[in-house]
Amino acid sequence: MRRAAALALTLLAACGTGEPIGSTPTPEGPYVVTAIDYHFHDAHPSLPIATDRPVVFKNVGRNPHNVTIPRLSYARELPVDAQLELEPISEPGRYAFYCTYHRDRKMYGVLVVV
Repeated sequence: MRRAAALALTLLAACGTGEPIGSTPTPEGPYVVTAIDYHFHDAHPSLPIATDRPVVFKNVGRNPHNVTIPRLSYARELPVDAQLELEPISEPGRYAFYCTYHRDRKMYGVLVVV
C-alpha cells in the first residue's frame, strides 16, 4: 500500500501542475494561446480570462499565421517563432478569433473573458 502511494505521488510530481499547455498558472501573467501548425491550443474555448489579464498568441509551428478577432476589429500577422500581446479585454464576453490563412482548416478559437 505504501509503495502504491509513493508511486502515485511520483507520477503526480512528474506530470506537472495540471495546468493546460500554454496557459499561465498564475492569474497575474498573460493567458497564452499557442499556434501549432493548423491549431490554436488552449482556446476551444479558453479558460476564463480576467478583464485585467493580457492574452499572448505564440506561433511555435512551422507556418505563418494571422490572428483576427472581428469583435475587437483586430487583425495581426503572426510569423513563425513570433508572438503577439493583446492588451487586456475590458468587456466580459466570448471573443471568437481565427487565422485568415487557415480558417478552412478550422484554425479558430474563442477567448472567454470574465
